[in-house]
Amino acid sequence: MCVLIPGISIAIMACCDAQNAATSNSQPHFAGQAPGEKQAILRQIKGTVGAIDSKRKTLTIKSGERERTFKVTSKSKFTRNGAPASMKDVVAGQPVEVIVKSVYGQPDELAEVNMKSK
Repeated sequence: MCVLIPGISIAIMACCDAQNAATSNSQPHFAGQAPGEKQAILRQIKGTVGAIDSKRKTLTIKSGERERTFKVTSKSKFTRNGAPASMKDVVAGQPVEVIVKSVYGQPDELAEVNMKSK
């Protein structure tokens, strides 16, 4: 004979769910993101180029009173007024709109750099 006591079965189910959540290492994934891939956050910044370091593959962008240095990767896309360009085309003082990709635990990188006319 099996007797179910509602209060106890709920407590057991809640305990098991909490244990499963605590031992699961996978992060939630979103559309366009593979399971297990860390979540990326994209944000747009408008500013001017403060510095270019082609050896370290970084660009420093000044926006308002703040200057930040971002990593350039092989996936970074460069355009000038919408036309294809490269990092070699970037000059200090040039107005830009950039898309920055942030992933927890990794340096922020430039996903897109669109150089504007002065």
